[in-house]
Amino acid sequence: MISNILMPENIKINMESTEQEECIAELVEKLVATNPEIDRNQVLSSLLAREEQMSTAIYPFVAVPHAVCKNLKNTSIAIGISRSGIEFENPDKNNPNPVKVHVVFQVVFEEEDTNAHLHVLRDILQIVSNPNFVHEILLTKNTQEVYNYIMTLES
Repeated sequence: MISNILMPENIKINMESTEQEECIAELVEKLVATNPEIDRNQVLSSLLAREEQMSTAIYPFVAVPHAVCKNLKNTSIAIGISRSGIEFENPDKNNPNPVKVHVVFQVVFEEEDTNAHLHVLRDILQIVSNPNFVHEILLTKNTQEVYNYIMTLES
């Protein structure tokens, strides 16, 4: 399913962001660059509102910010990689210390396609559950290598 949505152009290695909100905004810019019809402010607001409900840091070193957005024509994914790590709110409400995230899968879903929502999140979970995922992703040198690696894990 991800192979039908993800484009190498929506992958950013060497993210500049060091904090959660900056990271989300940086990846929104990737999505807007390849999908000019996306309403930047609406998508950013939706992602940040979802993040306020609960942190999307899901696995050690991985986060999946996601939101359903009105007036979106297609589900879109952007991936960001930070070798130094981005601080995300800890999903464990009993632990106030932020967690370091190195790989971010940011997904915006079109409102009408609830089926894609479940399939894409399931596929991401399958990919990131590979015990070597973060290590291998951090070794990649360019967006095409990241894309190719993710495609091998999806199949």
